Amino acid sequence: MAQQQTASGFQSYGKALLTSKACHKAAVFLVFRQIIITVHDGEGLRRDVDRLIEALSRTDSSRHIRCITIKGALKLNAKKTEGYGRQTSWLVTTGLDEVLVDEEPVSYHGLYTVYDGGVIEKSSEEDMAWAPVVNLLQAKTHLKDLVYDCQSQFPPSLLRALHEQHPQCRLHHLKFRFRTLLWGVPYPYEMELATSPSLYRVKLACAPRDTDGDDDFNLEAMMELTTGLSPNLKEVIILNLLPGRSLRSVRPRGSWQGLPGFTGGKVGSLTSLSLKGVSRLNSPIMLQNWARYTDFTCLQQLTLGGCYDAKTSGLSGETMEWVAQNYSFPRVKKLSVYLTRDDLFHERPHYSEHAVSFFQAFESLEELSIDGPTDSQILDTVLSHHGQTLKKLSFHPFEETFTDSNGRDRRDIPLELTKDSVFQIEVQCPVLEELAIPVKRNMSSASEAEMYRCFGRMKSLRFLFLILDCSNWRVTRDSTYNPRFGEEDQKPLDYNTFPFLKRGDLKETFINCAVDEALARSIWKTISQNKTGRRLERLKLWPTGEGEYGASSGLPHTFSAMAQNLARSWIFERVPRDNEEEAFTLRELGQHRRIARDQDNVGYLAHFHDPKIWEVLRSIWPSKEGSKDWRDDWSSFPLQV
Repeated sequence: MAQQQTASGFQSYGKALLTSKACHKAAVFLVFRQIIITVHDGEGLRRDVDRLIEALSRTDSSRHIRCITIKGALKLNAKKTEGYGRQTSWLVTTGLDEVLVDEEPVSYHGLYTVYDGGVIEKSSEEDMAWAPVVNLLQAKTHLKDLVYDCQSQFPPSLLRALHEQHPQCRLHHLKFRFRTLLWGVPYPYEMELATSPSLYRVKLACAPRDTDGDDDFNLEAMMELTTGLSPNLKEVIILNLLPGRSLRSVRPRGSWQGLPGFTGGKVGSLTSLSLKGVSRLNSPIMLQNWARYTDFTCLQQLTLGGCYDAKTSGLSGETMEWVAQNYSFPRVKKLSVYLTRDDLFHERPHYSEHAVSFFQAFESLEELSIDGPTDSQILDTVLSHHGQTLKKLSFHPFEETFTDSNGRDRRDIPLELTKDSVFQIEVQCPVLEELAIPVKRNMSSASEAEMYRCFGRMKSLRFLFLILDCSNWRVTRDSTYNPRFGEEDQKPLDYNTFPFLKRGDLKETFINCAVDEALARSIWKTISQNKTGRRLERLKLWPTGEGEYGASSGLPHTFSAMAQNLARSWIFERVPRDNEEEAFTLRELGQHRRIARDQDNVGYLAHFHDPKIWEVLRSIWPSKEGSKDWRDDWSSFPLQV
């Protein structure tokens, strides 16, 4: 039975529950525990909430509600929008939001303005449109959490209802932002919301300067709120933007005047702090500023740096060294970091040593996520220092693609994990339940299959995310790289544009990134049949890195258009059964967006494709009799089990 229910689906769902008293008693608590309301317009909101209230009344279930989540955006007919409107994240357009679920679906480099419309007025048309939700809050519920993930401003009437009807309820405002900081003194309602005793968690997207050239002081305001101005604020997520056109103005940034009521001298006690996006953590200044406002020893969860859209915006060696020398984090149990060598202009010979010191500054982590440049020394430290307590580990090594760093020829290659690495994790992480880790694709060879078998030995493992690495950085960064291809495959793909790339290299890339359902099932079967201890509940497969050879330049669009069709992501989820029968569901992640991209690429590939790349593809998968185009001809190389 689902533990989350949408308001629009309650009319039929409530009737179904009433048909059986036994079913009602067994399921009603789970059904109504978490409710999701998706807002589109005033009429639809009223209709959906009325249905919900009716279902609650019929089933006498109001008391079971613990969490209400509000999503979408309220659009009124007469409302005129200012600013640049909502922009779709690159993660969403590519379908990667279904794969990288921990990444924020935010357009970090899109257009953004601080002041994009007037502040919502009390008893205004927009405020009154929220009356159905206010009525819902007046029901006799035991509401613990209200999660506001709606594009529209949080309405005054809803804030008042929270204060009066549910003073103990925690407000999670995931679209928080001051709009009127440029006016000197923020609008009174913005301060009322920001200092509300209900406010528990906020997510704030901000930038030093917006697209229009106006300074954005939301970050400074948030730091001050954490010192006690917002008395019960415990969790803060900062999404650091670098908006389009924001760097055009070179004038010095203005001075921040401070929030009303802020006197300084106090330090807050956040339990969770996340600094994501273009986080400017290459120097210690950002963390030094935060240390003036919040006590790091109170933190239980910490996220520092970067995002998939800005991989190299992470913690530098200098920043990690400063953290290790000046602070301890005795209560942090969950740590997530993006790392960067930050050596584009200067050599950083002590990067690994600083990273080791940084991870040793934390005690007995239970969850750890590391993205960025790592080596065996860093991995050894992480496993020896935290392995015994780790329940969740995500490890994704990568390196900077720029080949030239201030005259130096960059030779860094992302750390490649081996069977010994997996065995090391197995031995040193005995209680590990969830693991995300790269596996090097090797044309479905027996050695690749053996890697998959290794995961079966992890007795506590229940959730596995395999990053199927299709890159080959050795092509440009390993002077000893000399593959033994056949005569035809030994030829360069293009002497002028890609002199480093042989036809055989590209052929291997095509084979490695081709992940169809049959191969996905073979990987699942190989791991499941060798699994000891607890059953594997979920397996996610994400082929990535295709066309990455350690060079700054990428392959033509012909390759990427083909690779987008070949490189398919999959998720297996076990279905609970009373008997011993094995049952699971399988689906392709991001499928509808992949199909849409395929349609966009049809015309290009039919008339403008690169013949040399096309020839390599056809040497692997010749045209089949009766096929309509190349997409009907390919299949993954079978796993050599």
